[in-house]
Amino acid sequence: MKTETLPDCWQKLEDCLNNGIDRAILYGNPGTGKTFAGLTMKPTTQNAYRLICTDEMTTATIEGAYLPDETGFSYREGVAVKAWREGARLVIDEINRANSDVLSLLLAFTDTVASSSWQNPQTLEIVRPREGFSVIMTMNGEPEDLEPALLDRFTVQIKISEPHPSAPDQLPEYLRKPAKIYATLSEGERASLRAFATVAKLEPALGLDRALEIALPRQAREISSSIAIERQAENADE
Repeated sequence: MKTETLPDCWQKLEDCLNNGIDRAILYGNPGTGKTFAGLTMKPTTQNAYRLICTDEMTTATIEGAYLPDETGFSYREGVAVKAWREGARLVIDEINRANSDVLSLLLAFTDTVASSSWQNPQTLEIVRPREGFSVIMTMNGEPEDLEPALLDRFTVQIKISEPHPSAPDQLPEYLRKPAKIYATLSEGERASLRAFATVAKLEPALGLDRALEIALPRQAREISSSIAIERQAENADE
């Protein structure tokens, strides 16, 4: 996709990633492709690991834990350590939902490269972030809800007001235009890209109207009409 086609919020992120900024928070309405962009927008071919924060999660997902294997127990490193080792992208979703234990550990794993290190408890190896390591955090609230110490590590905070142009491209063609339109509407009228993905899954078996009725009941009639009009126009042009 050409850079000039990006909405300003996404252009800001691309400008940062392409110019050495390796920490950013994406916030705003759900279903606008924040996670998708975090996993796919990279200045290099680096891998990406996703960490979804919940109230109940433990630090094992981040740094690892002893787990049973064929010889007894061995230490399995978590996603943050793997991202460090590979110089990969770490996408931390719903950061505002992290509990205090998880947040304390994430402060260590998102610190500057010069200040960061972690020791494997089994091998005693010291691991540090490899060149290229970057972190994208996402949230649906406001950055001010986060701990000041965490915000200090993420000086780039971008409000995502439009879906990433590549995200609707994962949908069937007939759903892309309405998905882009409804993702930018005000609360009460807005529809998440995830809801359109549900329509795409249901439509082959249930038909479009039934799929819309289930996944997007408030907007179903209007979306169905707009799709019908688009199809009529396409048929007339053929």
